[in-house]
Amino acid sequence: MGRMEIRLPGQDAEDIIDQLLGGSEKEALMQTLTKEKALVRIRLENRRGHYVTIVDFGNAEDAKQLGIKDMARELKRRLAAGGTIRDSWIEIQGDHRQKIKKLLIEMGFKEDNILIDEGVTET
Repeated sequence: MGRMEIRLPGQDAEDIIDQLLGGSEKEALMQTLTKEKALVRIRLENRRGHYVTIVDFGNAEDAKQLGIKDMARELKRRLAAGGTIRDSWIEIQGDHRQKIKKLLIEMGFKEDNILIDEGVTET
């Protein structure tokens, strides 16, 4: 059997992962690694008498790497609520802070990295 050769000098971890796995598998692995280290803040806003749960991923680049569009679609479906995406956060209609935390843990996020703001921000 032939042996697979991996060249290490001058390559970073992403190059090696790319060489071993290829495109879509590499993206899935990078998404898993990002989920494990991502810091997620969940807060509630009151907008003219309506509650909106904000799931904030910090910056747009991390959010994009995490697959924010698919994540928003899944959260909206599982919570039976409307919502939208803004830069680096997801807005879900209603107060779903605890449910969203459970869903994010199911999706592979670390529980210790999910912070819930218990207060309500008036906007």
